[in-house]
Amino acid sequence: MSSVGGSVRLWILAVALGSFAAGVVLGVAVPELWAQGRHEQTPEEDYVHEMATRYGLNAAQTRSLRLVLQHDRERQLEILRTADWSQLPPELQNRRLKEQRATELRILQILDERQRALYERDSRPAGGATVGGGTPESIGPGDRPTAEYR
Repeated sequence: MSSVGGSVRLWILAVALGSFAAGVVLGVAVPELWAQGRHEQTPEEDYVHEMATRYGLNAAQTRSLRLVLQHDRERQLEILRTADWSQLPPELQNRRLKEQRATELRILQILDERQRALYERDSRPAGGATVGGGTPESIGPGDRPTAEYR
């Protein structure tokens, strides 16, 4: 009976040590893999990789470069978001309107008939104007496009 109890204890010890070893391996490998996958998703990653390779950046420098480029992208987007419509060149105004139209069509495809009617009513220009009565200048940053831009 004691040999059976000893082998059960030995088996439990082996399972515990194996689980611990697997935990250590995952604890070391998974964060590293996760960090690598996360960096590949940034728009600047190709540039970061090129800079790191060309100039021999170490890991700390590479992380710092990613942060600098991310901050720059956020500031550039903030400038565009806060720009007055009239400050944008005509080609950017047209691209923005095209994207707004496409977004509105996607939204309308998601909605059922009742929701679509409410959405279209809420999307009319302020003051009860009819559809088609607004102007591109009346759309500010973050405003929803009106039905006239479909």
